[in-house]
Amino acid sequence: MVLKPARPSRRNKDTVNDTNRALKSAALFSLVVYALLPLGITGTIGEQAAVKDPVAFYVPAFTQIVGGASGLMVFLLAASLVLSMNTATADGSRALYGIARDDMTIKELYQLNKFRVPSRAMTVDMLVNLLLVFFVGNTLGILVAGNLGYILAHFFALTGFLLLRRDRPDWPRPIRASNIWIPIAALLALANLVFILFGVTNPDITGYGTFRDLLIGIGVLLISVLLFVYRRVVQDHQSVRLREMPPPLPPAGAHR
Repeated sequence: MVLKPARPSRRNKDTVNDTNRALKSAALFSLVVYALLPLGITGTIGEQAAVKDPVAFYVPAFTQIVGGASGLMVFLLAASLVLSMNTATADGSRALYGIARDDMTIKELYQLNKFRVPSRAMTVDMLVNLLLVFFVGNTLGILVAGNLGYILAHFFALTGFLLLRRDRPDWPRPIRASNIWIPIAALLALANLVFILFGVTNPDITGYGTFRDLLIGIGVLLISVLLFVYRRVVQDHQSVRLREMPPPLPPAGAHR
């Protein structure tokens, strides 16, 4: 019996173009949702009600919109939170696995189990989240600790784009952004820096969270820096350099 080769999937044939479409569609969807959701909530229950209870305001909003079916909506909301937690854990563990592969954190995280899942990285992600729950205590206070890293990630992504354009101008760029995005990225990076500085000096502006919660978030970020130093100095026996000197082009066979 001769086995015929499987037909290629109709989707995801072109990684570059499909990734480009996915990024644009996800960004557009997020922009629409983030713009309409606050308007809908404040228009339904009022601004003060949303500020007074920034987590459970969905319940009275659902009650006004769907009446007796609000219980079902709350169930769907809880299910979506579970799904988002699973997604965040999977995403975070893959990120830890990736930076371990790129020699930026401890080698032990560069490991997949028999199911091709980064189980060690997932365990670390789970432990960090549990420690935040135990030490912060206030669920809303965790947002203060988490949002610092979240906005910092945006700042580093934008400044990383600017640095790569300067340091590696001739490297392959499958998804190309025109030069008009350079000043836009610089402006957005500056705006995020202002948000970070203002948030750090005013952690209680949202009505929840304290300087203690903020320091816990900073401590978690500093641990990642210490792990990077440990990888370079102890495990790789190299010195810590503030700047890497990239070659004009990536080496042949290098992973992308």
